[in-house]
Amino acid sequence: MIKWNSIRKSSKKFKEKVKEFFVDEYGGNLVEYALLIGLALFIFFIIVGVMTSLLDWPLDLANNFLEGFGA
Repeated sequence: MIKWNSIRKSSKKFKEKVKEFFVDEYGGNLVEYALLIGLALFIFFIIVGVMTSLLDWPLDLANNFLEGFGA
């Protein structure tokens, strides 16, 4: 019986903490965190796309260099 009471108390505590996290007005809520993560991923992929295109440009120039001489 003691074990069930401790499980019940810990589950009730966990539910309260989860509810407190979702309703918290000062620390931000889950929607704000999701938007921040989405914005960070969006900016990250834009930067990665620009960097890969910058890296492809000199490789393309090097491959086409000999074509200018008719080789």
